Parts: sequence; C-alpha cells; structure tokens
Amino acid sequence: MTPTPASPRNAGRPSASLLTPDKITETAQKLMATEGDFTMAKLARALGVAPSSLYNHVASRDEVLAAISDQVAQGIDTQALQDAAAQVRGGTVSTLGARALWLEATERWARSYRQAFSVAPAVVMTLAVTPVRRAPATLAMYEQVTSAFTAFGMSPRQALLTVEAIEAFLLGAATDLHAPVDIFDPGDQAAEHPTMVEAYETLGGTPQDEAFTIGLSALLTGLSAALPATNSPPSPNKLPTGNLRIMQK
Repeated sequence: MTPTPASPRNAGRPSASLLTPDKITETAQKLMATEGDFTMAKLARALGVAPSSLYNHVASRDEVLAAISDQVAQGIDTQALQDAAAQVRGGTVSTLGARALWLEATERWARSYRQAFSVAPAVVMTLAVTPVRRAPATLAMYEQVTSAFTAFGMSPRQALLTVEAIEAFLLGAATDLHAPVDIFDPGDQAAEHPTMVEAYETLGGTPQDEAFTIGLSALLTGLSAALPATNSPPSPNKLPTGNLRIMQK
C-alpha cells in the first residue's frame, strides 16, 4: 500500500509549542529596543501567536520584565568580589590590602555590569525600576555583591546603599554608550563656544570609555576611603594585596 503523503503544514501562525522562555524574552527585548516598550498583545503578535497562547507561558508583562532582568544579570561578574570577600573573612589580608582588593574586585563587577546593561536605553530605563523579587538571578547578583561588601566592614544597609550609588552611575554610563558620536559637536554655533569646539575636536574615538574610567575611578576611590575595614592603620606584619589597577587606566 502506498503511504498517504503527509499534508503540508498550514501556513499562518506557528504553533504555540514553538514558544520558549528565551524566545519570549529576546523578542520582548527587541520590541523595547525598536519601539521603546511592549504590551503582551504586541509581544504575541511579534511572536506570531495568540495572546492566550503567550499567557500559557508567562503570567504577565511583569514576569517578562523579570526574565529580561535575569538574562541581563547573568552577564554580570561577581566572582572577583566573592573571592575578595573570602580572603578578607579569612583574616589573611591587611586593612590596606583589603582596600586594594575592594577597589579591584568592585571595578571588575562594575565594568561587567556596564557591559551587561549595554542594551537599548529603553531596556536600561525599564529594568532600572523593575522590582527584583520576581527575578531570581537578579536578586542573587545583588545578594552576592551586598554580602561581599559586608566582608569589608559595611552593614547590610550600607552595602546596599553603596551598591545603589554605584549602580546609578553605571546605568547612566550604559546609556551613554548609545549616544551619537557627534553629541557634543557645537555645529554652526562653534564661534560662540570655542572651548566646546576644542574639547570636541580632541575627544577621540571612544570618549564614553574614557569618561567612564574617570568617573568610576573617582567614585570607587572615594567610596573605598570610607570602608570601615580600612579605617585603622595597616598591620606591619601583613603586606597589601591586590593592586590599584583602576588608577592606572
């Protein structure tokens, strides 16, 4: 008997079974990047499914935002901070060495944070006000950083406030990556603004990176001076560890 040929798949919307958490998250991010935001109805259309099918996979827009937050958070490196905290808790580091460790490890976290958030400005601004309680990877990242900061003598409250202070700078720096290259060009008003003209002409090709390094260095150096673990003189029996790499960039 000749087998009956399989009927071709009907054209139209793809099966909802093709939906995956990653596909939903990535599509939502693309909508935010191109259109500034998304609704569940708009997201369903972009995925080629009915809204009811989308709701079979995610309960709400907030859940999608939490998933985007977690996806971004997974690109943030906290390992150096955790390792530095372990050294300090082990009692093998002088107070001066602890300050150097904090500077180096926090810089590494900060740079990875900026890189992870180098997505569309609309995504950055939305995630900046998205609660962490539904985003386990995001919450874990904050726990790791605040816990590490407490090893350097901060209270949990001081640690979280310090994270928030650094984060405010990092979010702005991440958004600045998307600024047009000629944002500071005085244009046809050059004659009235000679200082801006000279500054703009000597900025170079990556002013955002240079500005970020200047700002991060000043911020972390200032914060490190107030570390409780660095307020006493270093032990003469212990040499500083780590290095002030941030000051050399």
